[in-house]
Amino acid sequence: MRALLSLSGTMPPRHELEKLRFDRVIAADGSAWQLLERGVVPHVIVGDLDSFRCLPQPESAFPGSHIVHVPNQDSNDFEKALQFGLEWGADSFVIVGMNGGELEHTLNNWSVFLRYSEVIPLEVYDAGRIGHPVHTSLVLPTKPNELISLVPQPRARLTTRGLLWELDDEYLELGRREGARNRSRSEAVEIVVHQGSVLVFYDAFAPWRDKAANSLQ
Repeated sequence: MRALLSLSGTMPPRHELEKLRFDRVIAADGSAWQLLERGVVPHVIVGDLDSFRCLPQPESAFPGSHIVHVPNQDSNDFEKALQFGLEWGADSFVIVGMNGGELEHTLNNWSVFLRYSEVIPLEVYDAGRIGHPVHTSLVLPTKPNELISLVPQPRARLTTRGLLWELDDEYLELGRREGARNRSRSEAVEIVVHQGSVLVFYDAFAPWRDKAANSLQ
């Protein structure tokens, strides 16, 4: 089961949400209201529910949703929703609403994303782009001149084939060297990660490939 998991950041418009591939919808706390504004009713709403309860009797707006109150403050609502999803049987997630609001909140979400991407397939969607964590290798069908970005998480040693600016057993590291705004020069890009992990960003709805990349995690 692939779950769409929404966070209380900048949410995609309805027509983009409808194009994403998922089976169930999990809303972290107040992001349920943003989904409802876009005509999407979450199957489950999870969190400490402080934002969800900003309006009186919020349950009446979500009669078909299962509401799970997790008051524990040792984890944020993103992590609570991920943990619930795993217990619910989700085997992969696509995350929306990752960015937006307070910067420290966004950075904390990225830390949770990085940690959980080591144990379960996660992708993040924003502004027409998919971020796909790669821990071993990825073969991605592309179109020449497609924008491909490589962001180390936080450090990765990797080799690439099919990019305009290739890496040959080289390091990328946050604070030292990044790999954003590269370009494909062929009909496929291959990324081999020798050490660490890298977040690969590419066009989410490219017609020349499936929405799910051919990846070995």
